[in-house]
Amino acid sequence: MSVKKVAAILPAYNCAATVGDVLDSVLSENQEELEFVVVDDASTDNTRAVCEKPSVTVFTQAENRGPAVCRNLGIQMTQAPILLFLDSDIEWDAGLLPAMLQCLEDNPHLAGVSTLTSPEPLNPSFASRYFALQEYLRFTDLIDQGMNDWSFISTRCGLLRREVFEETGGFNESLSLAAYEDLEFSSRMDNRHRIALNKSFVVRHYWPDSVWKILKRLHINAQGVIQLPPSMRKKASEPFFRDRNARFFLGLSALLALGGFVWPQLWIAAGIAHLAALWQAKWLVRGCMKHEGPVFTLKAWVVYNLTLLPFATGVGLGMFTSLQKKITGFLHHGRS
Repeated sequence: MSVKKVAAILPAYNCAATVGDVLDSVLSENQEELEFVVVDDASTDNTRAVCEKPSVTVFTQAENRGPAVCRNLGIQMTQAPILLFLDSDIEWDAGLLPAMLQCLEDNPHLAGVSTLTSPEPLNPSFASRYFALQEYLRFTDLIDQGMNDWSFISTRCGLLRREVFEETGGFNESLSLAAYEDLEFSSRMDNRHRIALNKSFVVRHYWPDSVWKILKRLHINAQGVIQLPPSMRKKASEPFFRDRNARFFLGLSALLALGGFVWPQLWIAAGIAHLAALWQAKWLVRGCMKHEGPVFTLKAWVVYNLTLLPFATGVGLGMFTSLQKKITGFLHHGRS
């Protein structure tokens, strides 16, 4: 039996309502060079039944263990030299996968090819529209700055050469939540491995449909990222320096505004800091105005300000967890 060119790996958990879309997207492409493995992470709905299609191998976990374990297992079950990472809540137009493969073939120096997510979510609500648009604008801003490749792979939909995956060491199976396992993996990946960024490679995605879900997700991500080693944190945040700077000025503005209740003159400084945040986040404001208009932009800026709270709580809890682990390790070492 000959080895096929691409191995598509899809972890699936209680996603019967959405997983059919990504299956249709993949199966509409050229299947002759594709092996497709779905790892059902002990779903309690009919996810497995939806995934049981010709040309798809479905493996069911005995217990729920998270997407990192599922992706590693799926890759072990395949042999193709190119890996296609997928999430269970996306879809795309026919022709995307061949175009991505052609990009990889035309650029042998590349380790893989990434995709952007459409500014139009598959589940239109204000929260999902906000999240989809800010994600799209965040990455197109990088491309507009001249970044045509970077050293990160998106497991939402992205190609990666198998040898790069094996060199990096696979996904961290201690990360049981579907949150930042691709970020952690990419932070370990050597910077010489470059992943193509291209505005024409776009998938549509389901996003959190409430502001609360957005804030919860950001809290989880911040908690995890702050526990990464400093070099990995630096790599993860470096491309998004404008976003980082904007959040710094927003935090400074909030602190100065609180201080203004004691020294009212600080409110002027708080306003200046807020304007500095707006300047740093002009990619978001300008993009929201272009795509959605002034009312949406105002609401989006309010949500962007609110995201300071989950970032702060996530960072705080992550630092506490790291300290707790160090103390536990020190005490355990002392006893031994």
